[in-house]
Amino acid sequence: MRHPAGEDRLTLAYLSIGRHIHTERWLTWFARRGHRVHLLTVQPGPMPGVTVHDITTTGGPKFLRYAKSLRRVKEILAVLDPDLLHTHFLTGYGYWGHFSGRKPHMLTVWGDDVYVTPFESPLKQWLARQVLAGADYVTGDSRDIIEACIRLGAKPDRSEVIQWGVDFAKFHPDAAGPVRDALGIPPTARVVLSTRSFTQAYYNIDVIIDSIPIVRREFPDVVYIIAGNEGSDEVMRARARERGVEEACRFVGRIPHADLPAFLTTSHVYLTVPSVDATAVSLLEAMATGTAVICSDLASATEWIHDRESGRVVRPRDIEGLATTTIELLGDPSARARYGRRAVEMVRAGADHDRSMARVEEIYRGLVARR
Repeated sequence: MRHPAGEDRLTLAYLSIGRHIHTERWLTWFARRGHRVHLLTVQPGPMPGVTVHDITTTGGPKFLRYAKSLRRVKEILAVLDPDLLHTHFLTGYGYWGHFSGRKPHMLTVWGDDVYVTPFESPLKQWLARQVLAGADYVTGDSRDIIEACIRLGAKPDRSEVIQWGVDFAKFHPDAAGPVRDALGIPPTARVVLSTRSFTQAYYNIDVIIDSIPIVRREFPDVVYIIAGNEGSDEVMRARARERGVEEACRFVGRIPHADLPAFLTTSHVYLTVPSVDATAVSLLEAMATGTAVICSDLASATEWIHDRESGRVVRPRDIEGLATTTIELLGDPSARARYGRRAVEMVRAGADHDRSMARVEEIYRGLVARR
């Protein structure tokens, strides 16, 4: 997947969360295209085809460490002299990107960096407005989050919905793996999967745990696979014990991305019920495998999950509603299959990873041409 003949390689500098699958998929796509890719991060780790620069600093209060890291960012960018700086995440990294003064500067927002952090204090809102207004281009993965960015100062004509996208070679209805055997799940047991992180309360993993006793009244052998890419599951393990459903849960920690398709196709229902979120890539990946989805009634999710058409929609933090909907889906294989087929059609039409990244490459070249 090299760049087309006659097109120059770009030197691309990114400020983003390191050791994160979203960052890795984005940056390695451009590295495979033949561009020179550099990542500046406070979470350094190896990434294929990418030169990683550690901007971590120590000593002093948080604002001083931020200032030291900004100086480090400026020093690295002065040496690299990239064609373009692309910052991922409005909070923290966005501040460094904006105050580095590098142009052109593109910003991709992720979720709570727009929905939550700017409203925690007047200073954070001022910073968010500075970064969004100063960016040469802003992207996000839902209409809702782009509208939120515009309300905070992003330029409407320089803001665009671009999906992270799904790798359909990996995520499809025929993906398979020995998940049941590995986790000791009986062959006839119904399986429900959650993969949202444990780091933020708004992912509502506690609501999922609290719904299990109700679901077990109808399906005593149901098994919940509770995974999470970030944070400790100890609090949720304790909650499962308190609710008397520990034996119905398999806490598996982080599922490697390569193994996730098999977990999804093993599951009868996939749950993603946060109170705040952009369009979750895990939601799109579940859709791509044809697994029946239950999601929150957030605008970013209901762009994709239309209730009783491509999945089911519930209110966040509604334990009874989540349990009732889960019971309905577990007991209706024809509905699961119908929703799954429609979900596959929708996600394949609108969330292809390669098409998304190709559009980003067009934006890069347009911004560089106007330097």
